[in-house]
Amino acid sequence: MKFVLYTSTLNLDDYDVLVVPEIIRTARVQNNIHQITGVLLFDGFNFTQYFEGEDDAVDRLSENIWQDKRHKNIAIILTGHHQTRLYADWMMGYIDTSPSAQEYEQPSPHPDLNMESFQHMVNQYHVE
Repeated sequence: MKFVLYTSTLNLDDYDVLVVPEIIRTARVQNNIHQITGVLLFDGFNFTQYFEGEDDAVDRLSENIWQDKRHKNIAIILTGHHQTRLYADWMMGYIDTSPSAQEYEQPSPHPDLNMESFQHMVNQYHVE
């Protein structure tokens, strides 16, 4: 299973947070078709996303994400392969980590984010 973990920023010059539910709906439909699983965290400004699947499907999704004008400042944190899926039950799990949605101290995407810290972060929240 190939995986990608990346961060990006919502393009507030052209979009607002109201675009996020549409991103989730579209991702769930497309991910189901292409057998992609994963989770998206959004803090009101920044996205952190992990997705996994067969190599070709992950590569196609990566290209679509990099070209999507709804976000910018895309930074790949980690990519690689796992023997099994980490999030097999989530066609696109979604976690709203914005201050209004959570009482936890908000994690911010940073260059030293790794798979272990990402999984720990995901486990702190309720997944929709």
